[in-house]
Amino acid sequence: MMRILMEGIVHWAQMRMITTHCESDITYYPFDAQTCSIVISSWSYSNNEVTILFDNNPVIMDFFSENGEWVYAGYETSVYTEYRGDQIPFDMAKLQFKFVRRPGFMVMNIILPVIGLAILTSFVFKVGVDSGKIGYCLTVMLAYAVYLTLVADNMPTTSVHVSVLSLYNLMVLIAGILSIPITLFILRCHHNVSNDPVPKWLLSTTSCFQKFLRKFLRISVCFCCRKKDKISTEVNFLKSKTVSIIDVIENEAYKMKQDDKQELAWSEISGIWDDFFFTVYMVFVIVITTIMMTTLLIGYCVYGQDES
Repeated sequence: MMRILMEGIVHWAQMRMITTHCESDITYYPFDAQTCSIVISSWSYSNNEVTILFDNNPVIMDFFSENGEWVYAGYETSVYTEYRGDQIPFDMAKLQFKFVRRPGFMVMNIILPVIGLAILTSFVFKVGVDSGKIGYCLTVMLAYAVYLTLVADNMPTTSVHVSVLSLYNLMVLIAGILSIPITLFILRCHHNVSNDPVPKWLLSTTSCFQKFLRKFLRISVCFCCRKKDKISTEVNFLKSKTVSIIDVIENEAYKMKQDDKQELAWSEISGIWDDFFFTVYMVFVIVITTIMMTTLLIGYCVYGQDES
């Protein structure tokens, strides 16, 4: 529809619905913010014939309704010149819409269950040897595969940007896959009833695992001792009734040294391997979960909050 005023000004209003597609940046999904651009230009008339300008209020919000997944965070306008053909100038009007995703649904239904399954992956090494370790491991893996399918279905399909959540899921999935052959080896060691001697490479590897567990135990106890010093005035009356933690550690360390001198049995090796990999997996899951959540929250605060 066109309106021609007596001053010579022509208002041309085109009533139509336009569907546009924009590239998604899913790096911080589901704590992401997206910017979608619409470029308006004339392909037949240069800016010497047609000048494109934005009104003071180019976006009318009268028919806008809230969305359960996205929050409208505003818009920006810009007009620039593009030269085509024989350096003919054409006006290009660019309108950018900004949206911030609501992360509540994904956090409650995807992220928290995925983190819980990642933690359960570590506990396969605490399940009793005769209590179905392999069944437990495969069950957790299948549940994790189901949630990976849900994440893939809800996430935009693009290879331009890689999501931090996808990297986290991939690392946990690899750790879960590796836990299966490790568990099979532990079961084989535990159920080995032959009189064959333990190979030297296995004894040396198990000895390294024991040293790691001792150091990890000392670090944990030292941390506890520091906290104990801060509240020592409140628990002095208990010192006479309890055994010193340091004495217990020294006794345990002495027993471990004595055990090192003896040849380990197959069942003892399986127990040491269980303790070692439980510690490694738990530390691994805690570290990568902390890194993932910190990265997502920083991205949400920097990009999402600024735009909203």
